[in-house]
Amino acid sequence: MAPKSSHRVLLIPPLFDEMNRMRKMLIDVMRALASVEIASFLPDLPGANESLVAPNDATLVSWQKALESCAQQHEISHIASFRGGVLAVAGMQSTHHWIFTPVKGATLLRTMMRTKVAAEREAGSNTSLADLTTQAETGSLELAGNIIGSKLFAEMNGAAIPEFQNQRIVRLETDNKPSDAQIPGSALWLRAEPDDDLAMSSAIAQDIAEWMIQ
Repeated sequence: MAPKSSHRVLLIPPLFDEMNRMRKMLIDVMRALASVEIASFLPDLPGANESLVAPNDATLVSWQKALESCAQQHEISHIASFRGGVLAVAGMQSTHHWIFTPVKGATLLRTMMRTKVAAEREAGSNTSLADLTTQAETGSLELAGNIIGSKLFAEMNGAAIPEFQNQRIVRLETDNKPSDAQIPGSALWLRAEPDDDLAMSSAIAQDIAEWMIQ
C-alpha cells in the first residue's frame, strides 16, 4: 500500500493462531498507514498460508532469514512487530523496531498446549502438557490448527523477547508491563474468533506514523 511513499514499514504478524485472529486488524492498520502515505508490507512466513514450504519444515531460523531478505529487498529501515512476531526479527539490530505487546515463544506454546489439553479432556482423553512436550521432541505436533515440527518447537520454547538498540514498545492501556506508550483497545489475540477493533487499529497506525516521521 502507498507504494510510491519514501516511508516504508515491514509489518510482522503475530504467530500461529494469533495471526488469524488479528489479520483483519493488521489490514486496517495498513489502510490507515496508506492514508498518511506510509507504505507497509505484510509478508507470509515460510510454512504459512500459500508458502511452498511444508508447515512441519518451518523453523524460527528460516523465518528470521526470510524476513531479513524481505527487508533488504524492499529497503526497509523500520519494522513493526506484533506479539510473537518480534521473535522472527530478533537478529535485525540495525533496524528501528516498533513492538506491540511482545511475548516469549514458550508463552505462546504453553497457551496453545493448554487449549489442546482442555479440548482433549472434554473428548475423554487424559493428555497432559508433559505428553505434548514429549511428542514435540520427537516429531510434529498439531496445536490450534498449526503443524509445529520438533525443531520449531525447541526454538520457540527457548525464544526470549529480544531487545534492540532502537525500539519502541507499545501496549494496551490495561497492560501494566513496562512500555514506551499505551493505547486504548482490546486483546484481539484472546478472542475465540477473528475480530477487529477499528479504534485500536487507528491508534496503532497513528503511533507508527509518528514514530517513523519524528
